[in-house]
Amino acid sequence: MKRNKNNLGIEIILILSVFICCILILSKAFVSARMASSEASVLSDAVKLASDCADVFLACGDENEILSVLNEAGNAKKEEAISVTYDEDLKPLAGGAFEVKIAIDEASGFATAKLSVFYKDEQVYEIETGRKARS
Repeated sequence: MKRNKNNLGIEIILILSVFICCILILSKAFVSARMASSEASVLSDAVKLASDCADVFLACGDENEILSVLNEAGNAKKEEAISVTYDEDLKPLAGGAFEVKIAIDEASGFATAKLSVFYKDEQVYEIETGRKARS
């Protein structure tokens, strides 16, 4: 009789061990999925911001016009490149989490813009576009 009780205790310990291992594996999978979802969301937002700023570049004549169109809440400034910042909800905000830098180069009658999107100071997306230079 004692032998059966010992076997039952060992079986319970083994079942609990397997159950705990399953919980740990599933927890890791859910955390990985959450992180991937968060990264995808940031990338999607970065693509939207870059696309919107590229449209402004294509529609405007010069850097001052681009700056005036993008500057909605004191969120745009001109340094080496035009810098525009947005919060995590993609609303204009000075010093926001997203920053779009627009470096414009005009040569030989053609204007190009390199748009780099940063999220919390880390570059997440970059695109280049061009148009005929306006006189």
